[in-house]
Parts: sequence; C-alpha cells; structure tokens
Amino acid sequence: MMLIKLPFKLIALPVVLAVTVAQWVGVFLTSFAGAVYYILSGLCFLIAILGYLMGIHTGSEAIRMLVIGFVVFALPVAAGWLIGKAAALNEMLWDFIKS
Repeated sequence: MMLIKLPFKLIALPVVLAVTVAQWVGVFLTSFAGAVYYILSGLCFLIAILGYLMGIHTGSEAIRMLVIGFVVFALPVAAGWLIGKAAALNEMLWDFIKS
C-alpha cells in the first residue's frame, strides 16, 4: 500500500507548499485590506445614518448607502472564509502526506 501512495504523496508535497504560500499571502492581503474596508464601511454607515437624520438623504438613498457599506464590510469576511478553506485543504494534504 505504501508503494501505491508514494507517488501521490510526492505530487501532494509541492501542492502543499503552493497552498501554504497562497494562504500566507491571502492572510496578509486580507488583513491589510480588511482594515481599510472596515473604515470605509463605517464611514458609509455613518454618512447614511447622519444624512438621513439631517434630511440630506431620502430613505431609499440611505438604504442604498447602508447596503454598499455592508457589501464593503462583507468582502474581507468572505476572503477570510476562503482562507479558512485553504487552511483546511492544507491540513488535509498534510495529513495525507503523514499517513
């Protein structure tokens, strides 16, 4: 059985290295972009609420700005979910190589 798994393990090793590097790059970019996007989404939220309360915006404009702020907030969260999936794939490949 070991001889059958050996070629697949040798193929999986560079894949593990590529997934690990992609995961590290993704974590770095997501962390940096997340900080910027969270500030932008907070500004959209504040501008929408304050603009509606001061009568500058109508209700539909405020809702559109809130939706934009939510989408901007959700982008780093979705990227973090994808990085979590890459980490799970990486762990699964390491378990296969160790077996």
